[in-house]
This record gives sequence, structure tokens and C-alpha cells, in this order.
Amino acid sequence: MKFLSRHIILKYLLSGCLLFCFYSCDTSEPILSPDYTGQIGQLTDIQGNVYKTIGIGSQIWMAENLKTTLLNDTSPIPVVINDSIWAKLQSSACCWYNNDSILYKNIYGTLYNFYAIDSGLLCPTGWHVPYDSDWSTLESFLGGSDIAGGKLKDYYTPYWRDPNPCLENNYGFYALPGGERLNYSGNFFQIGESGFWWTKTGKNDFYAYSRSMSYSDKLLRTYEISKKRGCSVRCIKD
Repeated sequence: MKFLSRHIILKYLLSGCLLFCFYSCDTSEPILSPDYTGQIGQLTDIQGNVYKTIGIGSQIWMAENLKTTLLNDTSPIPVVINDSIWAKLQSSACCWYNNDSILYKNIYGTLYNFYAIDSGLLCPTGWHVPYDSDWSTLESFLGGSDIAGGKLKDYYTPYWRDPNPCLENNYGFYALPGGERLNYSGNFFQIGESGFWWTKTGKNDFYAYSRSMSYSDKLLRTYEISKKRGCSVRCIKD
């Protein structure tokens, strides 16, 4: 009887441990896959911001969100604070979450509307905003959209809301939940819960494609969203 009781207790403890492992992520120091550590590097934008870069498969990505408020020809990107002005814009603009550069810029980078993307001059020379097909290549390399988000999300810091399910994350992409700025109101939304990244692929005059990850699952989603939205940017090497 004692043996049975201990056996049952051990079974429940093991089940709880497995459940915890499934729904949460290892918070130990990152250990990058040996296949990609040779492709770790740095990139400096026109404004002097320095970014980590990482090779994943055949691609080299920024391992941080873009921060610049200058195009690579030194033209300024207007920083738009007013909600109603943001919602009406059909020209390049950028901002920081809650219009607070001190609290959010260094962690989450800058949010851009698609008109800044469409300039073709947002990323440093030799790099570009990834097309949807570039994201698809990354997605396929990581095993498909059902699990790719779980391999890209950063889980070594407390920025993602729990449970933040993930898989082996040894690729150094460190996706963060920088939220977004809505097109119809100019309000900010979902910091800590979701990350949204522009692609350079437009659908029509009003909509373009973005990629997103959430705290609640391992998916890498594709969305068609208004070009007036504010999203993060990761550049990819040409």
C-alpha cells in the first residue's frame, strides 16, 4: 500500500513537471546551435544604432528590432505622437510604444507604418525589410508555421507574458512582444502579449502582409493589415 501511494505521488509529480515544461520555456542562458554560431555578427544603421545579427539556415537576420528614425539616405522619418494624425497618415511615420522612447525604444525598437517600409530605404545599405517569402523561408526551415514562433520567441527575459510556450530556442532571433499601433484610432495595443513585424509585401493600395507571434502559443502567423498600422521591423541581409 505504501508503495502504491508513493508510486501515485511520483506519477503526479512527473506529470506536473512535464506540463510545466510544455507550457513554459527554459530561462537559462541561451546556448546557440553550433551550426549558426559562426554567423553571429553586428550591424550599424545610419543613426549609429548597433544591432546583433544571426545566421539562420541560408539567411542572416537582425537579432533585434530596428530603432532608426532616419532612412539610409539620412532623410528623417517623422515621429508622430498624435493618435488622430497617425490614423489618417498615408506617408512615412514612426513612433515608440505609448510614445515613450525612454521606456520602450532600447528594448522593443521603433514602430513604423508601411509607408516607411515602402520607401525601400529603411534598412541599412545591403539589407532590406524581408518580403513575405523571406519569412516563409525562415518558417519552413524551423518546421512550419505551427511551431516556428516557439523557436523564435525570446524566453531568457521576462518580457513575454506567461505561459509563453516555446520549443528549443537556440537560433538567437530573440523575438519580443513589442505590440503595435492601431490604424483606426492610433492607440497602442498588446505590449507584452504579441509581436508584429512588417513584411515588404503589399497586397493592394490599403493592405500589406505582416507576421506575428503571441504569448499564448507557438504559431508564426501571417496577417493582412492596414498600411497605417505601426509594427516592428527586422531587417534581413540582401
